[in-house]
Amino acid sequence: MKRIFFREYKGLQPQEEERKPVEQWNIGVTGLGRSVGTTFVASSLAFYFQSKGNYLTFCQCLHPEPGRALLYDAAAMDQRFANRRFIRFYELIAGNAPVRGLENLEQDIRWILPAPEDRDAGIRLDGRQRERLLASARGEICVFDLDTGPDWEPLLTGMDAVIAVCDPLPSRLMAGVQRFQTLKKLELSGLPVLWLCNRTNSGVSRRQTAGFLKTRDILWMPGFDPALIYADEYACRFHWQNPEIRKDLLEIFTKVSRKLGF
Repeated sequence: MKRIFFREYKGLQPQEEERKPVEQWNIGVTGLGRSVGTTFVASSLAFYFQSKGNYLTFCQCLHPEPGRALLYDAAAMDQRFANRRFIRFYELIAGNAPVRGLENLEQDIRWILPAPEDRDAGIRLDGRQRERLLASARGEICVFDLDTGPDWEPLLTGMDAVIAVCDPLPSRLMAGVQRFQTLKKLELSGLPVLWLCNRTNSGVSRRQTAGFLKTRDILWMPGFDPALIYADEYACRFHWQNPEIRKDLLEIFTKVSRKLGF
């Protein structure tokens, strides 16, 4: 698909200072089901923390199966890395090759993403390789976009906090009962779990949604005009870079940051 990516010129940037080792915070973002907006939330959250000056890695954790839409394509990474190599971590890890010291730096975020070539090659990481993928992310904050499949469930225990994203449409909530029970058990075990309802609108019963999630401590994210979402992707733009979307996300992610103690 022929889209045109324009890179905003920011002038000469100072070279990144050598950073001292710091404690790494792993934040897992996962959904009660697929297509609830997990990647939208996770990638935007990464931009929020980057805007606060954090050294950050975003890692998407899924099996790039045929027909699966990829953030790589949505963000036009092929154009963003047209004159430099995009490191295919999935390919390297699947081939048991070293990944230490490698990075895909874009918008001051280090990206670990499955690429269309990984999907075409049928790459499917096994348990040990999925652990290597998790360990390959380095930074003050690492945001993991975790698929809902059972293969990725064990990685939740390696997180310092989890953001559970749901669509408050009743049928979607009911379809995610088993996933909800898994996340609730993690919360009861002591792992910080923040519940975030995406696509909130005037038709949503917040009382009934809170009753289903068994908590009133819920972050409510508005449903954005689909025209904004579509326009961003056609313009090869991350949603955080859209001022109309960012102004609402800032308030929500500030609450997330406070709840996590940042």
